[in-house]
Amino acid sequence: MSTDETIRERSDGGGLQPSTPEGAAAIASLQALSDSVHDADERALRDLQMLPVDALALRHLVQAHQEGRSVNPTELARTLRLSTAGITKLVDRLVRDGRAERRPNPKDRRGIVVLPSGTAVDDLARAYGHLRSPVIAAIDALSAAEAGAVERFASRLAAALRHELLASGADPAP
Repeated sequence: MSTDETIRERSDGGGLQPSTPEGAAAIASLQALSDSVHDADERALRDLQMLPVDALALRHLVQAHQEGRSVNPTELARTLRLSTAGITKLVDRLVRDGRAERRPNPKDRRGIVVLPSGTAVDDLARAYGHLRSPVIAAIDALSAAEAGAVERFASRLAAALRHELLASGADPAP
């Protein structure tokens, strides 16, 4: 290991550090962003009085509905990586709470599809709306060049993380 690599190695042995002070500041900013998003998500889940997986399922159902797609329980289970028993319980909770409904599958009358209720979009907007406004304000404050740099960075980071998951044998989210 070179001297530079030794210097860049974290004192706890957990990995490399960025090679510049600006890189270290970027990592610190990303950690602060992650912490803020986590806190905001926790607030939204409290407001919704939902489990994280239930909110994720509801967001998936709303998005699919807005795109004109129907979602059956099997597809939802695959997307959320849940068993059929787990997805049944999840859908039961969403239906019980008035956030989703089961309907016959129009393409296969033997099956069902799960649709978001009329209030699901409003519930999600109310719970997560406090996230959208500051994100849009921060993005709108960027120059076109800055926004392009953020887009390129976020895309590269997402691709690198997906690649790392695949290399480790993990199954990345669909």
